Amino acid sequence: MADTRPSTASILPMAQSFGNSVRHVNRLIQRDLGTRIAPLGITLGQWYALRTLWHSDGLPQVELAQKSGIAGPAMVIAVRSLLAMGLVTRRRHPSDKRKYIISLSEKGRRLEEPALQAAIDANADALEGITKADIEVAMRVLARAYDNLTAVGIPVAIEDGVDALIE
Repeated sequence: MADTRPSTASILPMAQSFGNSVRHVNRLIQRDLGTRIAPLGITLGQWYALRTLWHSDGLPQVELAQKSGIAGPAMVIAVRSLLAMGLVTRRRHPSDKRKYIISLSEKGRRLEEPALQAAIDANADALEGITKADIEVAMRVLARAYDNLTAVGIPVAIEDGVDALIE
């Protein structure tokens, strides 16, 4: 992760940036997870929607997008593909006919265990050789950073908090 090239003086060297480090590690974990879920026939965008539904099934599509951290247009594409694959169902909201409720199908529910195992394995790869105590410290640091940012009014897209940061 450290850049060994000579660089000009900076008030925030990339190797010392918490945000930059989190971003790069997250990208690598996402790449690993994407590779692991590909044999299940799902993409990362679909994974995030399904992950949210496994936690809170039967959500309005807008809320699903918010809780999944997926932009509206990308969620439309994800839901369409999940519908075509038979992993979710869509029905009109009972009191607001402009909205759709997205729910898991039985086929979508059956994907939960292997897909979550893929996330567990991706996290295990990322954390290999790191002590449990160090992982606990890192999780406390991430939780505190999350709390700090939400306290100053940074909008939260994913309601699962820090747990969602490493999946």
